[in-house]
Amino acid sequence: MQIEKVYFNSIDNLNLIGLLHTPKKKTKTVVISVHGITSNCLKRRDDILAQKCTDLGIAYFCFNNRGHEIISSYGRIEDNDMHFYGSGGESVYDSYYDIKGAMLEMQKRGYEKIILQGHSMGCTKVVYTYNEFLNNNETTMLESIVGVILLSMVDIPTALKEMLGKDYKKIISYFQMLKKRGKGDRLVVLDDTTPPVRPNSILEYAEDNKKIDFAKFGDNRTTFKELNNIKVPLFMRWGNINELIFQGADELAKKLNEKIKNENKDISYIQGANHNYTGKEDELGEQIVEFIKRNKLQF
Repeated sequence: MQIEKVYFNSIDNLNLIGLLHTPKKKTKTVVISVHGITSNCLKRRDDILAQKCTDLGIAYFCFNNRGHEIISSYGRIEDNDMHFYGSGGESVYDSYYDIKGAMLEMQKRGYEKIILQGHSMGCTKVVYTYNEFLNNNETTMLESIVGVILLSMVDIPTALKEMLGKDYKKIISYFQMLKKRGKGDRLVVLDDTTPPVRPNSILEYAEDNKKIDFAKFGDNRTTFKELNNIKVPLFMRWGNINELIFQGADELAKKLNEKIKNENKDISYIQGANHNYTGKEDELGEQIVEFIKRNKLQF
């Protein structure tokens, strides 16, 4: 396996960076890995999954989208100034620009078949972007996607309520007030135990979330429309220890196997795995490889 540092641009001209892992023989298939909130492309899990993929004969590209870390900064091509991003100030809706930019960069390098993979909030970014391609009738982008892998997908509004607990309503009201006063894009520190956040980002998860609130795992009425829009082979996994889900992993997998109509779905959980699959990366990688082989995605 060879590793190359790749500099590329989002489609709204943000400078991004990633690591491209390539097998010995040339391939036309690449996995594009999208990280979650506060994360980045430098993880043991990505290293192991990349090794599994390149051993199979396909490439693996993990990159830092604009939501990496808590606070980060990027230069834009047109003005060469630095702008602050990171999970404290990102908008999930901007992930479309980053993921499409990564896909175009891989296509430019000769990869014709793309497997989109997300972890945690990265799953939300992948599903949102896939559905934006559908809504925008971007057939060229859609036709290049041959598979989707979603690892530890999170029900964002429910998770936010759980994390903020009894302070949820008070914090949301405070952020609504800041937004009304034109301060929604300023970074705010609530106390000395929490990182700085952009009020508009939190409000996006809590209220302005029509296009990203599709993981309603606790709602028995939901049809999971956005997930069912994914027609290519679909792989979904969770752990069952310290996961960011609020029902048993076995119960969740059972529900989604009933609700998701994809004929080539593989939905389950890994016994003893946590949200980051610590110590279970090899098992996760082996299951992903079997999914890729079973659906003949390694071109």
